[in-house]
Amino acid sequence: MALQLKAQAGQAAMQKHKTLIMSRLFLGIGFLLTIYSGLNAGSYYVATGGSAAGTGSRVAPWNLQTALNTPILKAGDTVWIAGGTYKGVFSSGLSGREGSPIIYRSIPGETVVLDGNVSTEASAVLRIDGNYTWFWGLTISNSASTGSNYYKDGVFFGGANGKLINCIISNNGGNGIGFWQTAVNSEVYGCIIYHNGYSGDTRGHGHGIYGQNSSLLKIIRDNIMFHSYGIGIHIYSESGSIQGFSIEGNAIFNSGIPGAAFIERNILIGGLQEADRITITGNHIYNRPNYQSKASVQLGYSAANRNAQVSKNILVDGSLYVIAGWNSLQVLENTIIAKNPDMQLIAFDSFDNITTPVFNRNRYYGGTLSGLTFEQWKSSSGQDANSTYSAALPTQTEYHLIKNRHEAGRANIIVYNWGKRKDLMVDLSTVLSRDKDFYIYDVLNLSAGPIVSGKYSGGAIQIPLNLSAIEAPIRADSHRDELRHTLPDFGVFLVSSLGQGAQSDTSNPVFEALPLKIKQCHPNPTVDLLAIEAYSPSQTQLLVSVYDEAGKMVHNETFNGNIGDNKLVINMAGLSGGLYIVSLSDGENSATCKILKRDFALNIEYEKEEDDPQL
Repeated sequence: MALQLKAQAGQAAMQKHKTLIMSRLFLGIGFLLTIYSGLNAGSYYVATGGSAAGTGSRVAPWNLQTALNTPILKAGDTVWIAGGTYKGVFSSGLSGREGSPIIYRSIPGETVVLDGNVSTEASAVLRIDGNYTWFWGLTISNSASTGSNYYKDGVFFGGANGKLINCIISNNGGNGIGFWQTAVNSEVYGCIIYHNGYSGDTRGHGHGIYGQNSSLLKIIRDNIMFHSYGIGIHIYSESGSIQGFSIEGNAIFNSGIPGAAFIERNILIGGLQEADRITITGNHIYNRPNYQSKASVQLGYSAANRNAQVSKNILVDGSLYVIAGWNSLQVLENTIIAKNPDMQLIAFDSFDNITTPVFNRNRYYGGTLSGLTFEQWKSSSGQDANSTYSAALPTQTEYHLIKNRHEAGRANIIVYNWGKRKDLMVDLSTVLSRDKDFYIYDVLNLSAGPIVSGKYSGGAIQIPLNLSAIEAPIRADSHRDELRHTLPDFGVFLVSSLGQGAQSDTSNPVFEALPLKIKQCHPNPTVDLLAIEAYSPSQTQLLVSVYDEAGKMVHNETFNGNIGDNKLVINMAGLSGGLYIVSLSDGENSATCKILKRDFALNIEYEKEEDDPQL
């Protein structure tokens, strides 16, 4: 019996060993197949003069539609598209596979335009039905300034596990992108989407992105969207599904103005079906101040909804409006700002319709909280225990740098110019490589070419904030006279190491970072307010500390510092008269100046003491 048990145990061990060997063998084969697939991936070429009879080589390129449906392509292949205008409508039905998408990409530095100005029954300039396909660096537009050729979407996105990457989608007579339910697990990334739609009798039609989804997750990330005729991002359905969306890192502003001369919602989530699994995080959402508008972000429509999270967004001059009820709603770490003190920063059809609300760690400036003061709102709602409110608006100019995940040397720059600066130093050392060409574009005037260009030598680059020219929509009935630049209050820029077909005649200077330095402290003497003019080599927190003659710290205050010149104002009214040392620190370096504080102002002429930054 013992021998039999021992034999059975030995057989089991041997079988286990065989299973382990086979599993490792299959894993090894899978790994080798993956390597082989990558090594065996091909490169093919498309040009405006290409043909179906071509081989897809550089010397015998295909035309675009051939490349979109040829059986020669296999998973992992890349199709390089040469610069030029490709007039027509195009349909893609080929599929790659997981880890090996088929990629259609413009040749770096060349501008590829898909122009839908043709008579056709097709509903979009580019239709994507294939799975695991990426479209990268294309301009998808329509040159029909008059006539019916204009009325079609830019992109019909129906393929699963696909990506639209760094495309420009503008002047299409429908939605910029129809991001439909079949496009499961797909992503719209890094695109610039504007001037899409058409004017109706009472409102604009056509949205920047119109999305529906039922399973897994759709991602809308790091895009720039503005001047849609309708809504910026419209997640809506009457009979379908709107579940599973991640909307993150986008800059969305002034939606709706071309369509009806008022501001539409920049984001709307809701419809006749419940919305669920919605995440809106890290977005920059801006409306023109004192201009007729709807809510900037609307959560809900008519059906009751399930779960959503809104976090770490910045909303300027537009409300967060919650309606139709939610099971769970988290609103966390947002900054919501209104120049109009009567604007509702957050609003509800009925706050009681939210089963589990969590509002906390938000920063509110100006405006009201659902028509209430901040303290009234906290008391009545039980929310925002660790949030802050200020009736005064921010005063420090700030910028946000969003590096591109797919393309080195490319980033979006979003500027909130609370300090009313004429220009701003922006540190691009984490984006650009030394001794490489760079180009910076104002997204509101892309067609004009770069506003700054040159060869990068490190440090910060000066970007102007006094721009006013904008690119107008192609259609004359688009309320062009209502469109304005967002500067000097708000600016959005694209930096790229690729020229995208635009060259600058002159190179603007690139500035190296200098050490932290106090340039001037004034007035000196002072009775109350002291302005500290200082240069900072980085965007960081600046700590101002004031010490009396005995070396005791009597005041300290933190400011958000920008690269370049900063003006920091402190109030010394509460300090006794005497001599003080003002210290400025960025955590690594410090600078000081000497200040005489008076208890009252003299009505006689006095000799101003010199600042001593070297003290």
